[in-house]
Amino acid sequence: MKSIIFAAVVAATLPLAPAYAAVNLVTNGGFETTSRPGNFEFGNTAGAAGTVTGWTSASTSAYNLLFNSATANTTNAAGTYQGTGNEYMWASTASSQGGNFVALDGDSDVRGALTQMITGLTVGQTYTLSFEWSAGQLRSRTGATTEQLAYSLGGTTFNTSVVNVASQGTVPWVTVTRNFTATSTSELLSFLSIGTPNGLPPMALLDNVSLTASVPEPATWGMMILGFGLMGGSMRYRRRNISAAIA
Repeated sequence: MKSIIFAAVVAATLPLAPAYAAVNLVTNGGFETTSRPGNFEFGNTAGAAGTVTGWTSASTSAYNLLFNSATANTTNAAGTYQGTGNEYMWASTASSQGGNFVALDGDSDVRGALTQMITGLTVGQTYTLSFEWSAGQLRSRTGATTEQLAYSLGGTTFNTSVVNVASQGTVPWVTVTRNFTATSTSELLSFLSIGTPNGLPPMALLDNVSLTASVPEPATWGMMILGFGLMGGSMRYRRRNISAAIA
């Protein structure tokens, strides 16, 4: 009986304990650490290319761009387009945390995955992937588009819903959360833009990427401890009955 009461007390006090501090396994999930300021193309040797720490464009032909939300829809003196590395967005775009974000071209002729190798995973452990995404259009194009983002960890891939983007428009940022179970200690995290029609181009916007180990909620821990207490009490009760029967 004492074990049951102790377990119940522990379960009741658990919600008062400090929240678990989840560790983000993604490097530079907000795309704030880069080789140069402003807006630029990365993962391509052409033009005024730059790098985004921790991230790789799988193909050198992939048209993946780094934007700062403060200057994303600024026009330059020569007009709306001045060559590779000088693109701008039609509409003002900022995720919940502002700052930098990436725009991934969904045109099948120039799209390429944005990837990062995640290390330090535990096989069989469940991890929660979270990111914000939106869709928009570059100032160098006009015309309605559709956009979708494929995302994967290891060999498991999911797709966001397809969104429709009006000409010169954008859609609100949304947060996507998905659980993955690790099958290896190191797995590739990947994002791929899928859009229509080719040539416009359709752009998927990505920010605030995180991957954390999933842990039970405090209430779940409480129920587990209470269950262990009940099991312990039941076993001791059975032992007493067996001892009394033998005596």
